[in-house]
Amino acid sequence: MRRATCHGRLLWVLRQEAGTASAYEQQIYTNRSAGWQASPAGGLPSTSASDLANTFVNVLPSRTFCSGVEASNSAQTGQLGTSQFIHNGTEYSFETGNLAQLSDGSSLVKFGNTWVLAAVTSSDGFRVQERSKPNITVEYREPVASVGRMPGGRAKIEGGPNQSEEDTALLIEKAILPLFAPGFTQNVTVTATVLCSDGAVAASSVALNAVSAALMCSDIPWEGPLAAVQIAHSASGGDAGQTTIQPTSEQLLGCGLSGLYVGTADTALLADFQGREVSKKAMRSALQAAQAATQQILRSQQKLVSQQTSAKPVKPSQGYSGCDPAAEASIMALAVPLVKDILSERNADMSRVQRLDALREAKTQVVEELTKQGVYRFQALRSLGSGCATQTDVDFVWQDVQSMVIRDMMTKDNLRADGRGLIDSRPASYQVGVLPVVHGSALAGQGQSQALVTATIGEADDQAKSEGITGHTSKQLMVQFGDRMAAAAEASTSGRDRIPDPVKQRVRRNTGRMLESRLSAAFPSTLFPFAVRLNVDVLAADGSETMAALSAASLALADAGVPVRAQVAGTQVAAFTASGHPHAVDWNPSNGTPPSTDSEQDSSLYEIVVDPQEAESSVSDLLLQLVGTDEGITGLHVESLQKGGVPFQVVTAALSSGWQGLQEQHSKLADIKAQVARNLTNKMGSVVVPQDKIGKLIGPRGAVINKIRADTGSLLSIEEAVEQSENATVHFFCPDTRQATAVEQAIRGATGVDLFEGSVHTVKVVRLMDYGAIVEFPSGSSSLLHISQLSSTRVKRIEDVLSLGQELQVKVMGHDARGNLQISHKALSALFDDAEGDRAGDDKADDSPSAKRPYQAVNARFRQSERGSRDFRQQKPRIAQSS
Repeated sequence: MRRATCHGRLLWVLRQEAGTASAYEQQIYTNRSAGWQASPAGGLPSTSASDLANTFVNVLPSRTFCSGVEASNSAQTGQLGTSQFIHNGTEYSFETGNLAQLSDGSSLVKFGNTWVLAAVTSSDGFRVQERSKPNITVEYREPVASVGRMPGGRAKIEGGPNQSEEDTALLIEKAILPLFAPGFTQNVTVTATVLCSDGAVAASSVALNAVSAALMCSDIPWEGPLAAVQIAHSASGGDAGQTTIQPTSEQLLGCGLSGLYVGTADTALLADFQGREVSKKAMRSALQAAQAATQQILRSQQKLVSQQTSAKPVKPSQGYSGCDPAAEASIMALAVPLVKDILSERNADMSRVQRLDALREAKTQVVEELTKQGVYRFQALRSLGSGCATQTDVDFVWQDVQSMVIRDMMTKDNLRADGRGLIDSRPASYQVGVLPVVHGSALAGQGQSQALVTATIGEADDQAKSEGITGHTSKQLMVQFGDRMAAAAEASTSGRDRIPDPVKQRVRRNTGRMLESRLSAAFPSTLFPFAVRLNVDVLAADGSETMAALSAASLALADAGVPVRAQVAGTQVAAFTASGHPHAVDWNPSNGTPPSTDSEQDSSLYEIVVDPQEAESSVSDLLLQLVGTDEGITGLHVESLQKGGVPFQVVTAALSSGWQGLQEQHSKLADIKAQVARNLTNKMGSVVVPQDKIGKLIGPRGAVINKIRADTGSLLSIEEAVEQSENATVHFFCPDTRQATAVEQAIRGATGVDLFEGSVHTVKVVRLMDYGAIVEFPSGSSSLLHISQLSSTRVKRIEDVLSLGQELQVKVMGHDARGNLQISHKALSALFDDAEGDRAGDDKADDSPSAKRPYQAVNARFRQSERGSRDFRQQKPRIAQSS
């Protein structure tokens, strides 16, 4: 009995320490606490583990489904509903109730021939109290079977998510997160699958709308709907241009600005645009057109929800998340003065590490003071409503206090913790060529944030290749983004930290691909036919580290010799609204509905902060990243962190402040850009060769081209002609500029471009044979020098006149019927020329019979050489016998 009692106590303590106990378990704990204290077995009642578990099961509430009817009927049939509208002659429809009936909510969205099915589920039972937001898992798939194509590979099976699927899944997670009810922290799984697609429109916006409709038809407390639209903007220069909603793939190719926008009726949630140096006016016009286009999709989803036969019951709380209201006042009374003092203007000179240490010490002081007052309890002894605080309560209140103090400083006092003005950027520093050996490197700093980027140039075959519903694609510019724990002043606390976190890895890959898209506007893809890989290493992270990495990446490309069209820079902007919700808001309604908050009362009160620190960006309501050259904007990313999204006017105001910050960043880059331009050396060249000579450049099994690469350390890329009669282009890249001339000569010599008839070259003897010698040109190509082309006189043995390694000059005489090069040394022999000149003079002055019959001397010379040749052939066996 004592062992069973201990087992029951251990089960309860473990659940309390893990934070998985619900309000019902808390009530059981409170009711039995008096009996536990009087128990002779150490304060716990003599109850078995099975009895305690049965008690938990009996008090747990039943599952509530979205249909509002019995669970069994809802799981079998669901509630049918349809809603549709016509967009540019194409039907856009929403359906629910037919597919994925066992999920909490599902929706099938059809836009033309693009069909996307979304389903959502959430966990029941115990919730994690230490979280302030739900744990969302998004799985987005675009199977190649949806376009009627077999997957690649020998196994012919669908692999893991590709890059496009990962990016879309992360966008879905960021878009739906602000609309979950405050205090809801359960696990939520979202799946979106493209069932079929003809490739006419992008499936990402359709998937976001399908997820929104599925959440609206579920019992998950989600304050939607949202609407996502894909846009294409035909902006040019300073013109505002025209916006096309839900463009086709052909319309996306020729547009100057494209991207995805997600929003509600009056708020913005997410925006991700990529442009070709467009103006601020064009970007604002595209945002306004996208916001207006969301209204029709929102009305269609609301119509779909209104077709449900009963109102959607919200899933009950089933637990408590956040700080205990009874303990919140005592914690805030101690925490607010300490946090205000640390973040005040008088401590503006504090670094991030010093500020973190001060906040950590202040937090410890709060716990010590609560302990002295006798109101601090261990997590296992937490009792709601008792006024006693635990570490979980302190953590939640501490985060809220920091957010409240920083927000009040911004919106009321117009102050910042580091003493800067609201629109002032931190000092920036740039260095180019900081690393030897590598092709290119750059180091950029923004305040205390620091990023090191190295550039590596590769062959055209080194491009990254992937397969998706759009077919096989290759990527010329590749960016790998990485950050270390030391960059955020963190240390490993357990062996688990050595295991890669899949969520962090996905975010890093997404950040790398974001940098790729922002740099692609200035990358000369047509003029630079080589693969480029950038390795981004964040050395210190204190806000805007991504923007510092972007500037360093652009400088590293120029340092490597890539002819970028312009330098790219970026700035980050944060917005703080007076109506922003704190990070830990209690949501434990008695009637099953989330509390209503009037977020419009202070929606006009907000402040925009340029270049925020990590402490500021982590508690902001909006983050905006604006990237561009000195000619225009190349990328925009907007992410709402406030519950319910931020008002649209806040986004446009942040865009204006971001444009000013971008111009300031380019002014700081002026000196380093001038330095890069002065030190820029041409490491790239090209040679035009006939298409039929490409085989000679490659050589047998690539021997010739590999020899050029090995000898010069250069990279070669062959751009073959479409027609055989046209000329091909051989591009070369030399990390060592001193080898550029040697590479060009080698290419010309191997392809025979310089070996035209009548040209003279210095060659080297590499092999001797009975009938001639194999000579090598400086380019590395070789040819046969026949023995008859060595001298005007008869050469009996090749060894008599040539030796291995000997250099001599030859003249190109042309090509034979097979295309082989014909060279001659006899044509350049001075002895031959003198003999011909003497013979011509004798013919004119001499009146001898031989002069009257010039062919007799030639015939006599031929007979003599023939007799000598026969004598030579007769002596061969004797030489062999004697030897």
